[in-house]
Amino acid sequence: MRGKIIENVTIMTKMMLQMVVKEGYRCIDATTGNGHDTKFLSDIVGPEGMVYGFDVQEQAIEMTKAQLEDRSNYKLICDGHQNMETYIDGPVDFVIFNLGYLPKADKTITTLKETTLEAIEASLRLLKTHGILWVVVYPGHDEGAEESEALDIYLKGLNQKDYSVMKSSFINQRNNPPYIMAIEKKC
Repeated sequence: MRGKIIENVTIMTKMMLQMVVKEGYRCIDATTGNGHDTKFLSDIVGPEGMVYGFDVQEQAIEMTKAQLEDRSNYKLICDGHQNMETYIDGPVDFVIFNLGYLPKADKTITTLKETTLEAIEASLRLLKTHGILWVVVYPGHDEGAEESEALDIYLKGLNQKDYSVMKSSFINQRNNPPYIMAIEKKC
């Protein structure tokens, strides 16, 4: 893997997941998409853990289900991530958002700043102390740019006594590259 460690957000996300998520954890994939993050989380948490996956598109839920095959450590929910507290009794150890649209699908169906902010707030309520919220932001399309701006404003406003918030971005890439926001709940 030498030379590809910080090549893209996918690699960085997998590295983070391996460092932070442990066997037996309860995790949320707030945007299942093609199911890759959900499967990766399922592998890490093992049979004693649980992964909850959300997506508004039935196509995404079906693709994710196909990735998980014979596992029993997951629950997929075809609903908006802003409704996660309806389905999950806290606390959880880790939450991941991979914003934007479903790759190779209808690009007009995207995550939206209003519902994403609601889901971020719900995630912070569900996180246990020292739990991590990981958000991959794609500002390269119209809704993504609005979502990015709203997230920056919201997350900058979190009290530093309660949360540590970090933004990691590629500063030498063109065309509004994706970036990562990581939030740790301190108490």
